[in-house]
Amino acid sequence: MKLSQPTNLLERIEAIDWSRYIDRDLGLALLAILGIGVVMLGSASFWVAQKQYGNMYYFFNRQLMFIAIGSVLAITLYQIRIGFWENLGVKLLPAVVVLLILVLLIGVQVKGSRRWLALGPLSLQVSELAKLIMIMYLSGYMVRHGKKLASSNSYQPLLIPLAVLAGVGALLLLEPDFGSTVIIIAVGLALLFLGGVPLKRLAVLLGGAAVVMIPAALVGYRGARITAFMNPWEFEKTKGYQTVHSLMAIGDGGWFGNGLGGGVQKLSYLPEAHNDFIFAVLAEEFGFVGMVLLLALFGWLVYRAFVIGFNADKQGLQFGAYVAYGIGFWIGFQVILHVGVNLAILPPKGLTLPFLSYGGSSLLITLLAMGLLMRIHRDTQLSILGLPAPTRSRTPRVATNRSPLLGGSKRA
Repeated sequence: MKLSQPTNLLERIEAIDWSRYIDRDLGLALLAILGIGVVMLGSASFWVAQKQYGNMYYFFNRQLMFIAIGSVLAITLYQIRIGFWENLGVKLLPAVVVLLILVLLIGVQVKGSRRWLALGPLSLQVSELAKLIMIMYLSGYMVRHGKKLASSNSYQPLLIPLAVLAGVGALLLLEPDFGSTVIIIAVGLALLFLGGVPLKRLAVLLGGAAVVMIPAALVGYRGARITAFMNPWEFEKTKGYQTVHSLMAIGDGGWFGNGLGGGVQKLSYLPEAHNDFIFAVLAEEFGFVGMVLLLALFGWLVYRAFVIGFNADKQGLQFGAYVAYGIGFWIGFQVILHVGVNLAILPPKGLTLPFLSYGGSSLLITLLAMGLLMRIHRDTQLSILGLPAPTRSRTPRVATNRSPLLGGSKRA
């Protein structure tokens, strides 16, 4: 007997399998990475927490608290339609600029960097919030001005987003936070490329950014870090100390590691073992196999972000597509930079490993980003079923032969 199809909206909603609106692959990858992160944070921090605070569970308990708070915030964000953030438009941008200025004026200074705003017993690292807000701002800008960006032969349509990237980057360099500056500019240029900006034009812009940023990287303590990076063993007791002990930890791990808790470098030899060099601790305790497993999980998470963006793009949800792509680029670039520093492929930049390194701001913001990804997936599925979904982006995507990363279909 042929079953009748739902005839009205209420019946159609009741017939929905709501489990479809959670990307299970993304959720499983996230849970696996968070689980590994909790275990490694505990292993890497017990010694230093006992030494500094007299409580070996100090960092561990706070990280669990941040995961709980971040999960609640991510679930709350999941309830808000993605169109709400698109409608905010540029209103989010002044807020983050004001916060970055406040950091320079009244921020908390730690180890020579002024990156945090004190919020009672907690603190906010504004650069982490800036990453997510810049993705939203650029996504909205490209939806509104995508046609001009792709079809214009002049640089005029690029002036506003480039000025914003330059302004935010300058404020971050004043903190100084070179790592976050690199992430924001790299993600911004990647999104502009997806928006249709010709590669040749982006190459010119990238060259211009390099002309500005390379001298900044060679000045002061950053220059000393790069000098030590070129030959860390020559500076093993000074600027190359972190790099040398990171390499020792990774080398000592071998294929299968020394077992959970068996790492030696975290015992006051490797500075920031629970933060900037947590990947080296994982390598020492779980070896090459553990490194590959973690990188595979991150690769799968980034892949799912791109898939969510591609599916949203096909449904005409252009803002959501750009945001998903931006989050994928952000997580991917940050993992590459963190791992590159730990492997001595890149000079130290002080970037966290998403979901693993200790840090409330980083963990909260990345969990919020995962909530946004889940919401974009949900809105896309609603759109596919023809059910009420967030308002589609107002400006149609410009036709182009460029593949949106995961497919070869033309945009329209």
